[in-house]
Amino acid sequence: MKEIPTKEYRSYIAEAQSIAFCTVYPTAVAEGLQRGRIYKGGSCTVFRCRNGFTFVSGVPDSKDTAELHRLITNEGAKLLTDDDSLCKALSAMGGVTLFPRYNYSFHHDKAPAAELPDGYTLRSIDAELFDRLTGTVVPSMFWSDCKEFSANGKGICVMHGTEPASWAFTSAVSSTEADIGIETAETHRHRGLAYAAAAAVMIEILPQRNPVWGCHQSNKGSAHTAEKLGFVRALPCTLIRKAD
Repeated sequence: MKEIPTKEYRSYIAEAQSIAFCTVYPTAVAEGLQRGRIYKGGSCTVFRCRNGFTFVSGVPDSKDTAELHRLITNEGAKLLTDDDSLCKALSAMGGVTLFPRYNYSFHHDKAPAAELPDGYTLRSIDAELFDRLTGTVVPSMFWSDCKEFSANGKGICVMHGTEPASWAFTSAVSSTEADIGIETAETHRHRGLAYAAAAAVMIEILPQRNPVWGCHQSNKGSAHTAEKLGFVRALPCTLIRKAD
């Protein structure tokens, strides 16, 4: 595959938006709002985001499929696709694991109301928190640095004193959509903190951008939070990554 020069990314916006699910991620790269890469294959275009999420526009030929398999197994790409044939082909090559995912859309003009339990406060994710937050879903996984995040993203952290307890932030942002990522520290779970943080971020997003949501189907907690916030299921997909 040929890597496309950054100066040409905007010419791929239409292709990014033609992908039927998680459109915000490839569009964020094409619009130049978040770092990523775009590759041109023999019969498809590949969009790769900073966190490894990878998307395909078009139908990969055999060489493209082999290159996608290499990106997954050798370079940590995480391919999201709704193409069952591509899933079967990559699975047959071995060394990968498939995870069914839910995608959600939001069809309301306002964010839901939320209250915090006693002892917790809200704080915007600033430069200090951007560098301090650790876990499996944090802004530094999706944004190249705090400058990029501050310019284009939004984030809210639920604090317990000086300790980050839960956080929600825009993990991908296009001109029309924003995907929300959440995480709660283990010692603060089951208190509605992720719901409160996500609702606070949605207030920041709406009405300029439509919030969207995605999670593994096995992540019952994330799915429950999304549905409680008012999100509804959209087109599902499959994430393919290197086998452990």
